[in-house]
Amino acid sequence: MHKFHTLFIFLILISFHQNCFGGPSEPETPEVLPVEEEIPTDVLLKTLDSGSNFDKGQAAIQLGNRGVTKAIPILRKMLSDKDPGLRAGAAIALGDLKDKPSSTNIANLMWTDTENPKDVYLDALTRMKDTSIVGRIYPLLNDNNATLRLQTVDSLVQIGANSVGSQILAMAQKNKDREKDKTFAMALGKLKVASAESYLLGLTKLQDESPTLAASYLALGRIKAKNANDVLVRALTLPYDKGKENASMALIEIANPKIVPQVFAVLKSDNLESKMYATDVLCAIPSKEASKLAFGLLNSTDAKNWGYAAKIVGRQKYKEAKNRLEELLVKPNTPERDNFAEALGWIGDPSSVPVLRKVLLSGETDGPYGSAWALGVMGAKEAVPDLLLALDKGDAKLLGYALEALGSIADPSSLPKLKELLAERPKMAPQILSTVALIPSDEARLLIEEATRSKNAEVYRPAMEEIAKRKDKKSIPVLLQFANGDDAEKRKLSYYALTAITGEKFRTAKEWNLWVKANP
Repeated sequence: MHKFHTLFIFLILISFHQNCFGGPSEPETPEVLPVEEEIPTDVLLKTLDSGSNFDKGQAAIQLGNRGVTKAIPILRKMLSDKDPGLRAGAAIALGDLKDKPSSTNIANLMWTDTENPKDVYLDALTRMKDTSIVGRIYPLLNDNNATLRLQTVDSLVQIGANSVGSQILAMAQKNKDREKDKTFAMALGKLKVASAESYLLGLTKLQDESPTLAASYLALGRIKAKNANDVLVRALTLPYDKGKENASMALIEIANPKIVPQVFAVLKSDNLESKMYATDVLCAIPSKEASKLAFGLLNSTDAKNWGYAAKIVGRQKYKEAKNRLEELLVKPNTPERDNFAEALGWIGDPSSVPVLRKVLLSGETDGPYGSAWALGVMGAKEAVPDLLLALDKGDAKLLGYALEALGSIADPSSLPKLKELLAERPKMAPQILSTVALIPSDEARLLIEEATRSKNAEVYRPAMEEIAKRKDKKSIPVLLQFANGDDAEKRKLSYYALTAITGEKFRTAKEWNLWVKANP
């Protein structure tokens, strides 16, 4: 569960308790403090010890988020408080603090506290990541609340509950509820319980096009089931689309090349989804046989399946197909030409660059997008002028592909045009600045820093984000200007960026100034 969501629930719990049982009245909407004036940790510790219940609850959450271990003794006592909101808040905070001695108490509350929902304590235990407590958690897989069951699966995976795989399988085998079977399949698959193969295969016998059936296919892949190939290949041809998708993912995880002929036969189907998922499988499993079969299809008269064949030879990097792909790419009547361009990109032969550059600026509706992408993945610097021209084509889709390609090539010569484009299209600032950020030069850094000074939030927000991603210490002086400035949002964003660059977690401009002074 997300921390802010948990806080929201926690505040509701406190409000509910006070409204129903009395207690100090609080403002309906607590005062929102300016960013640089967050409550100091020592004040929070005092509040936790002697504040009102509402303030204690807020302090508990904040101290947990900040990792303040000094709060642990008081938080442990709060687990026994008569106020349900304080019990819940203390559990979440102790989970954040990884206080494993509290795990048993929190687990007990999860099963005995009737005033708080189980998911609050489950969330706390998930944050704790104490593997010794998983025996108290996995029984929730049999709970009647579907949402809680799903959260339990996620918790077991995050904690690493592989040790209880056999117990979960035993519980699953006793279950008679088809809906709960989905939960058990998910848990067994994600925890990679190989001994669950027979159970999972049994779940696939009922072709009810249900979420349980889809989950069973996926789980078979996750445990790399040895006897599931026929079941999964057959699923590619059945009407259930989610089943096809999950079966294809499972076949890819199992990665048995022996299934290639069976899967290739699915391309003869009239069902587009079946053909698409079969292609995904044939692209992902390394196989010379898949390459040869696809190349044969590419040289046949079966034009409606050429696009699938192109994807396969491309992803398999089958160089023998390069000339045929180029031949078909330049023909305007070839269907799905973008697939041919992308295939050439995967193969990565530099001799294909001239053909791709030609198609990129052809002005045709099919082919330029894949060509831009291919030139990018090939790192074709000679194509930068063409990609810059593509930015002016007026086609938003091509513009996006060209920006992505320019980012992959990361040539500084593209910066002047990118700066011009940013001024012309501020709404595209996230895409443009992400491209600029991939160029490892001071000129690129300065362009992003300049964007942070914009008054347009659509520009300065992504600029701040890219500075954080680059983690370039040369940007610290600019960020400090914002940290000491009057714009509240930019101050907040500068704190996040400074934390990303330095690893420090200060919450006020004063603290950042002192740190920078001590670390010139």
